[in-house]
This record gives sequence, C-alpha cells and structure tokens, in this order.
Amino acid sequence: MCGIVGFNWEDDSKIRRLARLLEHRGPEQEGFHVRDGISIGHKRLKILDLSDKAAQPIYSEDGAACITYNGEVYNFETLREELESKGHKFISKTDTEVLVHGYEQWGTDLLERINGQFAFCIFDRKQNTLFLARDRLGIKPLYFYDNGERFMFGSELKVFLDSDIDKRIDKTAMNHYLLFGNTPSGQSILENVRKLAPGSYIIYDLAAGKIKQHSRYWSLSFCEDPDISEDRAKRQIAEKLDRSTRARLVSDVPLGAFLSGGVDSSIIVALMRKYVKELNTFSIRFDRPGYNESKYAKIVSDMFETDHHEIEFNADSVRDLIAELPYYYDEPFGDSSMIPTCLLCRVARKYVTVSLSGTGGDELFAGYPRYRQLGLLKKLNSMPAPLRKTMGISLRALNLLLRSDKLGKLQTFLGPREQTWQLYLKLFSYMFRSPAEQGHNLAEFKSLGRYFKYESDITNAMNFDTNEYLPECLLTKEDRASMAVSLEVRLPFLDHELVEFAATLAPGMKTKGSDNKHILKKAFAGVLPREILYRRKKGFSVPLADYFRNELRDFAHEEIFTDRTFDYCNRDFLTTLWRKHQTARADYARIFWSIIMFNLWQKKWM
Repeated sequence: MCGIVGFNWEDDSKIRRLARLLEHRGPEQEGFHVRDGISIGHKRLKILDLSDKAAQPIYSEDGAACITYNGEVYNFETLREELESKGHKFISKTDTEVLVHGYEQWGTDLLERINGQFAFCIFDRKQNTLFLARDRLGIKPLYFYDNGERFMFGSELKVFLDSDIDKRIDKTAMNHYLLFGNTPSGQSILENVRKLAPGSYIIYDLAAGKIKQHSRYWSLSFCEDPDISEDRAKRQIAEKLDRSTRARLVSDVPLGAFLSGGVDSSIIVALMRKYVKELNTFSIRFDRPGYNESKYAKIVSDMFETDHHEIEFNADSVRDLIAELPYYYDEPFGDSSMIPTCLLCRVARKYVTVSLSGTGGDELFAGYPRYRQLGLLKKLNSMPAPLRKTMGISLRALNLLLRSDKLGKLQTFLGPREQTWQLYLKLFSYMFRSPAEQGHNLAEFKSLGRYFKYESDITNAMNFDTNEYLPECLLTKEDRASMAVSLEVRLPFLDHELVEFAATLAPGMKTKGSDNKHILKKAFAGVLPREILYRRKKGFSVPLADYFRNELRDFAHEEIFTDRTFDYCNRDFLTTLWRKHQTARADYARIFWSIIMFNLWQKKWM
C-alpha cells in the first residue's frame, strides 16, 4: 500500500513535507508532480512490480493523465489485456498503470470495472480536473478539504492537521465518537475536512475552483433472492471466497495471515493453504484466561501446518504502545482492540509484507450476537408501559441486591417506546450502560435511521454495520495499525462480488436459532472441525476493565481526571462511573478508553 497527498496549487517544499508525514505508508519510494497548477505526492510500498518503472505518479502515453494511488486492483491482468487489445501501451507490470489507461478508455466508468481496495487521484490535464475515488467498502482511506479556494486531499488526517487550515472540532462528529468510538462516514473530527464515503468519487474542476461532481458509484442493496437454496448458497459462498482469496495472493513479496482461531480467519487460512506452500500465521495470546483464545488458533495452525507466531499481550503492551497511537490514529479512535492489532501487525511485518485477514465475515453473514439481541430488545421495548415499569423496578431491586449495575443496560430499553434504529444504536453504543446515561439524546443521529429500511431487523443491523461500523471502525483500525509498519492487509471477505451475493441470502440462512453465520459454517463444514466452527464467539476484545482496576489504574485515572483537556462529559458523572468501575459494579472501560484516546489525540495534534 501507499500514501497519497495533493492540492490545487504549486508548492514543492510543502508537498514533500506533507508526503513525509505518510512515510510509514510507503517508505520505499517517493514521487511528485508539481506543475500545471497542482502538487501531487506519493509514498510507495512496493508490492507488485518492484522496479522503478512502477514508481508514481504514473502517466499515460501522452502525459495527459497521471495518477497517485493507494491500493490493489485484483483483476488488473484481465483489464490490462482488454486495454492492450484497444491499443494501449504499458511500460510496467503494475496495477497502477492499468488505472491510468483505464481512465483514458472508460472515464469514471472505470470504477465499475475494478475489483479491489483503493483510493486514488487522477489529474486529467485535458479536462483540467482532479478525479478522486475510493473503493466500494471503504477499505482504503481518503480525506479531502475544500474551502472554496484551496482544495487538498490525503490518505490520513495528519496532512491536514499539520497544514495551515482552520482546525475546529466538529461537534456532531465528536458526539458520534463519544457514543460509538469513531467519527461517522463522510465526516471527520475536523469541521471542514471530510472523508470521501466508500463507493464514491468526486471531480474537482481546477479552473472553476470547485467540486463539480460528487457521486456514489456503488452502494449495497439487500435484496433477498427466494430462488437460492441452501445447497446453492453453500456452493456459491465456497467458490466465491476461494476465488477472492486466490486473487489476493498475487504478490511479488512474502504473504501471511492473521489467525485468531475464529471462523472467518480460520477459513481464510484453510483457503490460502491450498495455494501457499510456506504460510506464516499470527495470533495474540492475552494474559487473562477469559480473553485468551490462542489455543484455537493453534488448532488451526497445526491442522494446516503453518509457521505460527503467537504474540503475548498484557498491560505492558498498552503502556509500550499508547504514546505512539495518536500519531498513527490521527483521529480520536476508541476501539481498544487497536492495541493488539498494532502489536499483531508489528510482529507480522518482521516476516511478511502482505497479510490476509478475516475482517468482514461477521457483517456479511450476521456473526454478531447483537443481531439476535435486537429482536428480543424490540419485543421488550414494545411491551405495555405498566409491564415495562414493573420490570424496571424489579431490575433495579435486583441490581441493589447483587450490588451490581450489570443489568443497567437492560433497564435502558424499558423506558419510552423507541424506533428500531434507536434501539440498535443504544445496544451498539459505548454509552447507555445504565439508566443514568440516558441524558444522551439520539435525536441528532436520526440520519442513521436511513439504514433501517428493510423488513428484517437482522438485515437492518447488517446494513448499518456494513456502511458505518465496518469502514469507520474495523477497517480504519486495521488500516492504521498495518500501515504504521508498512504492512499491506488484504480482505477476501470484502470482495464486492461476494458481498453482493451475501446480500441476496435470506436472513434465516445467516442465523438460525442461536447459530450465527449458519450458512457460512455449513459451506466450510468439511474443511474446519466443529470445535472451530461452532465455538462461542468472543471477538477481539481486550481485558481493559481488569487492567483499569489493577495494572493501569493510576495511569487511567491521571489521563482521565488530571488532564483538563477533556470537557465533553460532566466530571462528577465520570467520577461516579469510575467508582462503580473500581468496585466492579459495572464495566465502563470503553468510555474511559475513549476519553483517554481523545485527550492524547488533542494534546498531540490540537
């Protein structure tokens, strides 16, 4: 992968300085285009065609178009053959050059032909435009800034944070961060810097000094196909995922795989093993028994005879990494699994340059327990008001008896009747752990209700997760952690053809009773053992709750309460949560981590 940056004026020293901020994304080569009234920069990590012929920016034959690009196009060889048949001449063997010639041939329709993960900018000298695009699922990041005079773009927010633009915190994005641990799609933590949404492109008119087109070229539609039988679904899933995995093995550098021992990563390793002779796999071993699943990764590793690397994670891992996190995660980011992900990537990079990941399987095949929980909570919230009130009183009494607030989350669903999207956001949110937190008003997040348009609650939840949680949390986490050490991560589950097929499957195929990912497990029943396919899902969670009561107690308290930077929550309210957490009445580690990460980010960048 690579880092890209550019703007609509000429400044050689500035473009080089900003490109250096992206050195971690591409430390092996750099290139610049500073003329024609623009500045474009590129930092390269060599994956395909390691020669200098593949250096960027790459130009068309007549020099009328040039590209700076971050990503991989997995069907580039097929596209190249088609373009060569139409008379295009190539000087390299890289997928980047295919994009330049593809744009010459098809214009913006190029995007519909690409299968891959990407973010790029093409300068069109004839049209005097910048064409920026991002892949369908949002695997690769792309930010832009437009104040009516100056236009900038970059792979990461730090190129804007280190520029002379007006840097004000966007309050809507901040509120979203407090509730969900990340900023929303299409926005950033800064008011006038935006993320280009997944599956979108913009065309910036350099002469007019404005964006003349901002369009969505792809969006996912859940449209159930009643003619697809379970046998056909199993066959298609296995075939498409095999094809997707194989396509992501094209590389001129060593490959490996993340292996948690869960269903998704185990399937990817099983498929890779068919085509890769020497396969390195990597997993995390937590120091708390309730979180450690390394034995399952070992089962899969032994089964497929991989060269397995197990990385130990403890409270010291947090201490060692936390000072660096605000630089690489240059927006506030509240998912604590960022730490083991960073650690995993650091070890993997010692052995490989490309690693495959199982990310996306849960969103495609309804893998999260919350998908089933939503239906139960909806029934609970729709009960007659007197019954809800009686249940609420009973739960409060039980909490007092148990000296615990662990049932507080359930109490929050016994208030006034709410719409499905509100219930899901409360279920999903970092807050709403107890009735006392109901001061947070979800009204400002009403726009997120647009994802809840289908008959099935499971489908609606998957629609939200695919459009918001996946790109803004999971993919952001993996991109920043991997790029921090110049490691490319590829995601077979997020091949758009597989994603589109999964969206045609009935919700009842994906979850049956208490069995999540039912059809995916059936598709690979002959490949993986039952103890892997049907074990209880744990997720990539970190024992922060325990660390904040023990090894990291003093550190967390100082960051939350001594630092006066954070003023988005009432101090008395936070003190109450801290006391409850320390007595193990409740777990507020996610909230505390979000505040710590915001404080560290603000001190670093603002």
